[in-house]
Amino acid sequence: MSISIIIIIGCILLFCSTIQGIVGFAFNIFAIPLLIWSGLELSEAISITSIPILVQSATSTYKLRAHVEWKDVGIASVFRYLSIPIGIYLLTLISGFDKETIKQFVGIAILLVVASQLFLKVKPREHIHFFWTFLSFFTSGITLGMVSMGGPPAVLWVMAHKWSAITSRAFLSALFFFAAPMQIALLYYHFGATLLNDFLLGLFFSPVVIIGTLIGVKLGDFLDREMLRKIVISLLILTSVVSILSPYLKG
Repeated sequence: MSISIIIIIGCILLFCSTIQGIVGFAFNIFAIPLLIWSGLELSEAISITSIPILVQSATSTYKLRAHVEWKDVGIASVFRYLSIPIGIYLLTLISGFDKETIKQFVGIAILLVVASQLFLKVKPREHIHFFWTFLSFFTSGITLGMVSMGGPPAVLWVMAHKWSAITSRAFLSALFFFAAPMQIALLYYHFGATLLNDFLLGLFFSPVVIIGTLIGVKLGDFLDREMLRKIVISLLILTSVVSILSPYLKG
């Protein structure tokens, strides 16, 4: 991997972590397609982001540990543990496709994520039926393993609760933290030592991700979050459309 590609990867991770800090989501939703555009395979892109996500979520979970609903995190994590291997297996199948097809697949996944954010408005309540809990986190595990975008189903489940903002953040941080080691282990098991350099590169850039997140949190205190959310949604739609149309844009 050339120095120029490594610099590009660092810039992508800094940009995506800053967005994550500002609006509270979208790190991997931006990072995965941008890393693929930079020339990486899907499995490489997911592996590079997995270590920074582990470090980031561990830091957040420790800071917010007093606000974590540990019982709910435990139940949700079990359902994700059951389905992450399915997602990783699907990733091994997808990785055999050519890059243009993978770009289109990721683009469609992003569009589905955006649609869920825009149209699935859930009225908060005290308790959610067990079936919806299972469905949300089983689906989350599959999408996490397949394209490293396990957040949206989990976010929708959290939004359905009458929780404070800090409780919601604490739950998601702990959820992501507990899933990350399993995702990393399964990636290594299925793809072998070929991804070791990608894991190490992700570890190398972990401080950059933390710095970007802190910058984003500070910027979010001064900027209009609703306007930023609209900008992020617009960028996601643009990213997904370009990914889907990429085979036809070269001519």
